[in-house]
Amino acid sequence: MAQLVLLPQLGIADESAVVSSFKVKVGDKVGVGMPLFAIETGKSVFEVASEYEGVALALLCGEGDELPIKAPVMAIGRAGEVYEAEAAAPTPPPSEAIQSTVATIAPVAEPAAIPASEAGRVLASPRARALADKAGVDVGQASATGPEALIIERDVRGLLDEGKGKPIAAVAPSKGSSGEAAPEVAPAAPTAPAAPPTADYTDAPMSVMRRVIAKNMAASLANAAQLTHSSSFDAAEILAYRAKCKADELMKGVTLGDMVLFAVSRTLTQFPDMNAHVLGETIRRFTGVHLAVAIDIPGGLVVPVIRDAQRKSLLEISGETKMLAKQARDGSLPPDKLTGGTFTVSNLGSLGVEHFTPIINPPQVGILGVNNMSLRPRRKPDGSVEFYDAFSLSLTYDHRAVDGAPASRFLKAVCDNLAAFTLLLGR
Repeated sequence: MAQLVLLPQLGIADESAVVSSFKVKVGDKVGVGMPLFAIETGKSVFEVASEYEGVALALLCGEGDELPIKAPVMAIGRAGEVYEAEAAAPTPPPSEAIQSTVATIAPVAEPAAIPASEAGRVLASPRARALADKAGVDVGQASATGPEALIIERDVRGLLDEGKGKPIAAVAPSKGSSGEAAPEVAPAAPTAPAAPPTADYTDAPMSVMRRVIAKNMAASLANAAQLTHSSSFDAAEILAYRAKCKADELMKGVTLGDMVLFAVSRTLTQFPDMNAHVLGETIRRFTGVHLAVAIDIPGGLVVPVIRDAQRKSLLEISGETKMLAKQARDGSLPPDKLTGGTFTVSNLGSLGVEHFTPIINPPQVGILGVNNMSLRPRRKPDGSVEFYDAFSLSLTYDHRAVDGAPASRFLKAVCDNLAAFTLLLGR
């Protein structure tokens, strides 16, 4: 009997994901641990590996389709076996977020087009609803081709391409105060195109990851009292230590960014109010430093976590950071590496950024921005002027949890530890 491969639950808050690409086609042999397809969530891109031996019998959705968690994605069985949807194991119910919009939906024997509006209220993916709302049509007019009679984005696009979409106001007339049906609102007269066919721009929908990042960043600024301080230190010692590392086969991969992470992990243990979460009217202070590191990947940003960084050596932090970055970029980052951070570091210095205001990753209290290095003048005790390499850092903190003076003391301590880096290594 065929085995269904379901869309996995990667994060506790995930309700759906996009099947971005398939790694196998119908008829291919499949082994345990072999990548089957890649999925995109609001946090990253992951490859889903097979738990079964056999042959790919059917692909139950298309590349780019958004499905609810636990929806069937493909079927695996014996060579020569014919997949029949009605004979397959029952599909687990959709997530609670999808179920809240559902009345009674009849089971589907195969992914043929079924008018979802026949089943009462409509089962549709978030991407399908967003497209229908943008186009001003009733999503229930689309014919569902997704699993469990789910209307997916391609169904709404098909409806629009055929020109059959009815305006929302014409589908569901409202009731007046007397209980009589109010007059139907006629659809607005067609308006002139917003731009000629040769417009010098293109419109593209946000990816799932981009939409989640946008939502989280806006919520962070709206819900926290964020303030940024900046400071700098003399980088002579870490530059000298970096030169020594380059000459050592074991340490040559250690970067200035790794040294910043090491210094932050040691400094946070002395400032528990910065290594904390704001949970409503409660501040949760952590004894372990679970350091989140912002990593740029195609299409977005992920922030994996180095657990108990205060216990790890500089070489261990350097190695783990590089491993997490590689996993993030090739889609193999384990989901549990994306949660539990107590403080974040974001490094834009390599891009020449002189100063920025990083946005806190809630519920954390702070985030440190790493800026670039610049040559600055300073006066020597004898009155003459010398130039030195100044390394700049920017700290954003939540003023609800930490006041300006203690936040500034933390930033100064980080700078002092980096300015005397070899001393910090010896502690």
